[in-house]
Formats: sequence, structure tokens, C-alpha cells
Amino acid sequence: MEEKQIQSDLIDLVHYEHEHICRLFTDLYERFEKIAADELDDESRDEMVEGAAEELTIALDEMLHHFNQEEEVFFIDFERRFPELAPAVASLVEAHESMCERTRWLQQQFKKNAARLDENIEEVLDVLRSMRELVLKHTIEEQRFFSTVLTKIPAEERRSLLESVQKL
Repeated sequence: MEEKQIQSDLIDLVHYEHEHICRLFTDLYERFEKIAADELDDESRDEMVEGAAEELTIALDEMLHHFNQEEEVFFIDFERRFPELAPAVASLVEAHESMCERTRWLQQQFKKNAARLDENIEEVLDVLRSMRELVLKHTIEEQRFFSTVLTKIPAEERRSLLESVQKL
């Protein structure tokens, strides 16, 4: 495998999930705008909320798996090689934790009955909006971070990292 291809494969592996998460929160925001605008009948609304809850459950599982790959393979390796990167790694991990925390909060909101959800629909929209922005910002920051760090790691060692993360 070519040196550039290994680096590209690593970056693609890491960032594919971020794009998926961003699309999910953009889509959820647009759906909940319709709820806030009272554009749906009760049955459609209930189906939408139920579907959103299911999507968030799947998304949280995917996020946890993806973040685990980054934190347990890449970040540990990067910090071992480059201790000066510890603050940058801590910031990326903090963003992971924030995304998971907000997703869990949204899951709780989606489990409420319609009247209770109506009471805080604006807060739900704010969290969905902030998640969309957080995921976008995090994706850009992490892509820059990975692009910079991976150029400092020899090709054979990048191949080993790719194999390690693919095993998880």
C-alpha cells in the first residue's frame, strides 16, 4: 500500500463517521423545526419522535465505537510519540464527551410524552443546532490534527495503526 494511500485511508476511516453524525443532526434539526412550527399531525409527530429516538440510539452506539477507536488507538499512540500533543488530544476527547452527553440528553427528551416535549422544544432545537455546529467544528479540528500528526509517522507505522483500528 502506498504511503499517501495509508494516510488517506486513516483519515477517511476517522472522518467518515463524523460526516454521518453531522448529517444526522442536520436532519433531526430540520425535522424538529417542523414539530416546533406545528406542521405535523399528532400521529406523524409521534412517529417522527419515535424514529428520532431510534436513530439517536444507533448514532450513540456508532459514536462510542468510533470515539473508542480514536481514543484507544490513535490518541494513545500520538501522545506516546508526541507528548506535547496532550492538550490537543484532551480537547478532542472533551468534544467526544460533549457530543455523547448531548446525545444522551436528546434521547431523554425524545422519550417524553408530546406535551412535555412541547414545553422544551426550543431547547431541543438549540441542542440539535449546537450539536451540528460542534460536530462540524470537531471534524475540521480533528482532520487538521490527523493530517499534521500522520505526516510525522513513518509509513510502516501508519499501516500498523490502520490495522490496529480496523481490528476494533
